[in-house]
Amino acid sequence: MSLLAFVRHNPRPLLFGALHSFYSAPGQTYVIGLFVAAIAATLGIGSAEIGAVYLAATLTSAATLILVGHWIDHIRLVHFSAAVVLGLVLACFVTALARGPLTLFVAFYLLRLTGQGLMMHVETTATARTFSAERGRALSITALGTPLSEIVFPPLVIAGIAAIGWQATYVGMGTIALLIIFPLTQWLLRTFKRAPPGMTKPEGARRKVIAGLAMLLRSRYVLTILPTLAIFPFHMTGIMFHITTIAAEKGWSAGVIAASFPVIAITSVAGLFLSGHLIDRITARRLLPFVYMPMLTGIALMAYFDTFWALPMGFALMGFGGGMSRTTMTAIWAEVFGVASLGAIRSAAVMFMVFMSGLSPFVIGLAFDSGLSVSTILWALAIVGSVFLVPALTTTRSTPKPS
Repeated sequence: MSLLAFVRHNPRPLLFGALHSFYSAPGQTYVIGLFVAAIAATLGIGSAEIGAVYLAATLTSAATLILVGHWIDHIRLVHFSAAVVLGLVLACFVTALARGPLTLFVAFYLLRLTGQGLMMHVETTATARTFSAERGRALSITALGTPLSEIVFPPLVIAGIAAIGWQATYVGMGTIALLIIFPLTQWLLRTFKRAPPGMTKPEGARRKVIAGLAMLLRSRYVLTILPTLAIFPFHMTGIMFHITTIAAEKGWSAGVIAASFPVIAITSVAGLFLSGHLIDRITARRLLPFVYMPMLTGIALMAYFDTFWALPMGFALMGFGGGMSRTTMTAIWAEVFGVASLGAIRSAAVMFMVFMSGLSPFVIGLAFDSGLSVSTILWALAIVGSVFLVPALTTTRSTPKPS
């Protein structure tokens, strides 16, 4: 089936997933970061304090995700999706009402849990369950919501903050989620003819969650590839968080930074479609060791060159690798463990990766404070990442069969 025919044959489940990935933006770093300066000015707190609050909120949301993410395995998707979208609405409104570090922590926590965590959780888990033979292709299509949001949200947010202020802008995003995203996703789900595979009865849910988590933790394959799984969240988040510091030392202007961000979105689309095609042909397990190579190459390029084109070129490679990683990771859990406990398994995996994404700004910040140069830090990231690819290269065959 051609790509166009595939989309025309499955428009509603694909749109449902894409809407969730698209409107995860209010809780994503690339959107929240645009508000930091305005929030600091309004609340009278420094950038370092906001960074500490953000780190604490991200780590707390990661710990919470494993407690709530597994419910997608045993309650109706229409109810789970409704709770997540309405939770994101609440998060946007709470953010607009933040008046100090404590309320800002609550706001960031809710944004990261519902937006960055659960909206993406719904998209990937629901899509992986709905599609089997062409799961990779479906995931690559629903994941297009993320690069689209990376193109759409930043200019609109910047314009909104300038025109109506940061509080009203977050109220606006919450209102759109309430009046458009919520009813639309509910309508799309009402058309599903049957429950997704693996749906459990409430009385058996606890046993299934415990069994799913135990399966994950005792898997030698999972434990072996943990270093590989850390590469993308640690490297990408750390570089994005410190991009102004990196650019300043390299001599890259603000204009070059602004022009480079859309490149990530564009190349990630190519990575999404290529990985979806390859997953359906060679499996996600065999593809995993190779999806991070473009990103590590981009980081090495940024470490070696100081010329202006190194930033957009590096971002292009990072975006391409990120797009490949986005589809591959969800498909791996479905391939290795099946879909019966996919929500519980993916929640634990995402918790680990969110933890790494929250840790990286702090670790890389310590490296900057110790006096290391930008090039040295980037080279270290590229080399360590390359070493962390080795476990995945040696474990493509030693994996359990799906349950």
